[in-house]
Amino acid sequence: MEYSAGFTKEKWSENDIEVVIELMLQDKSKKEILKEVTEKNLFQLRSPLSIKNRFNMVYNRAAVLEDEMKQHFLRANDYDRKALTLYSFLQAYRIPLEFYVEIIAYKYEQQELLYRNDFHYFFEDKANVSEKVNGWRPETIKRLINSLLMFYLEARMIEKVDQTKYIIKPIHLSQDVKTYAEKNVPLLYSFSVLEKVNNS
Repeated sequence: MEYSAGFTKEKWSENDIEVVIELMLQDKSKKEILKEVTEKNLFQLRSPLSIKNRFNMVYNRAAVLEDEMKQHFLRANDYDRKALTLYSFLQAYRIPLEFYVEIIAYKYEQQELLYRNDFHYFFEDKANVSEKVNGWRPETIKRLINSLLMFYLEARMIEKVDQTKYIIKPIHLSQDVKTYAEKNVPLLYSFSVLEKVNNS
C-alpha cells in the first residue's frame, strides 16, 4: 500500500458505513448502491456531488470488512462499531495503520502517554524513508495529524488530558467480536489489548 495524504478528507462516517454495508449485504453493485444513496439522500448531505465524494471513501472502507465483520457491524454495540470503523480506516490507509502499530501500541506497551509531538516525530521519520512523504507541505502534515487525532479520539482509543498529551486506552470489544477477531482478524483483536501485531 502506497503512502497517501488522501485521508485528510475522511470523516468518521460510522453511520454512512452502516448504510453502505446494509446495501452491500443485499448483493447490490457499487453503482446500484451509489444510485440508492444519492436518490434517497441516505448520507443526508446537501448535494449529489458531496454524496459522490463521500461515497467513494465510505465504500472503500466498508469493502475492507469481510462479510462476517459486516454482520458484526450491523448488530454491534457502540464500542464494537467504533473498533470496526477505526479498523476500516486503518485498512484503507497506510499512514494511520503505521501510526497505530509504531506509536500507539508501542507507547501503550511502554506505559507512556501520547504527546502531540509524537505525531510530528512520526512524520519526520516517514519523510526520511519516503520521498513522497518528504514532499508533503507543512499544512498537509498538519491536516493529516488532525485527521489521525480525530479518528483515535472518536474510537476512544485516546483521551485528551490537555493541549499536548493524551492517555492511550484499549477498546472494550464484546466477547463475541473479540473471539471472532482473535481467530480471524489480528489487527482488530489488538485494539482490545493494544499489543503490536504483524498486520495480516
